[in-house]
Amino acid sequence: MSLRHKYKYYKFQIKRFIKRFILSPYATPRKFVNMLLLTLQYATIKPAKVIGYPLKLTIDPTNVCQLRCPLCPTGQRRRGRKKGYMKFSEFKKIVDEMAPYLYEIDLNNWGEPFLNKEIFKMIEYAHSKKIWLSVNTNFNVPLTEKQAERLVKSGLDQLYLSIDGITQKTYEKYRVGGKLKTVIENIKLINKKKKELNSETPRIVWQFLVNRYNEHEVPKLKEFQHKYGIDKLVIGALRTSMADEIFLEDREKIELIKDWLPKNEKFSRYDYRKKERKLKKKYCHFLWFVSVINWNGSVSPCCGVYFEKYDFGNALKEGFKKVWNNEKYQAARNAVARRKYKIETVCVNCLRTGFMD
Repeated sequence: MSLRHKYKYYKFQIKRFIKRFILSPYATPRKFVNMLLLTLQYATIKPAKVIGYPLKLTIDPTNVCQLRCPLCPTGQRRRGRKKGYMKFSEFKKIVDEMAPYLYEIDLNNWGEPFLNKEIFKMIEYAHSKKIWLSVNTNFNVPLTEKQAERLVKSGLDQLYLSIDGITQKTYEKYRVGGKLKTVIENIKLINKKKKELNSETPRIVWQFLVNRYNEHEVPKLKEFQHKYGIDKLVIGALRTSMADEIFLEDREKIELIKDWLPKNEKFSRYDYRKKERKLKKKYCHFLWFVSVINWNGSVSPCCGVYFEKYDFGNALKEGFKKVWNNEKYQAARNAVARRKYKIETVCVNCLRTGFMD
């Protein structure tokens, strides 16, 4: 990665951090002090035992999905994590414990959030606790007028839509079993309700992952965006088979998805000649700032850990605060900080293969 690209990358990250955690309308004195404590610790000694709690949680309402996306372990119907739905009472328990410290919650991970019938209650409750909320969805669950209105009124800040094609033929190549028509009708309905209610939220963000079968549509994306009133377009690059990512070297990742990689290398996160990622991170901030809670309370160190056997504890059974500084978390932080550790956790793999970018 060139110095110019590194400068642009780090400048972007700093500006993003300031916007999210310093200038955030969801900030409180307690959250701000907690953020300063975490930042100071991470920037200096990266302690195994952290004073403070995460700024952000990813909470998965369900790991069930109706689509069969070929690079997603849920779509592949891989075993390794129990299937189910988080109850609102369980979500409330987690939020009540962590709300004083949280700036953000992402309500998604391994499944389709709108398959959980209590998703609207979850969004409304977290918003009432002054937490920024986002949902990442394939949007293939048809919304009724009432549901669309409730979603707009819920306080949801950002709605991320995974749409990897602007024709049904292209779209279903990756989003197997998905219906682009359903997605478009849902977008129209949300925008209709936003207009009726004079609401700027939820902000709709379209994520288009470029692959070999949709790269020809990139020049037409802006037209599609404006046609359907989508607030922001993010053109992204494929990772690899998501359940395996943290266990594989870059060459292995490329080999695994070679049939999916776009022919135009500018749309890829990989350098095809060197057979490695263009951006290789030498650090990980997750263990000090962010955590992931699955539908059954099981706590993963990051969103890249699919198999439940690698999780660090259970927030519903033990309470998240006890898990946050338990033996596994401390061992993982020691490993990532390149100190001696007593237990080998899943995070050791990232030292070998490189941290997720």
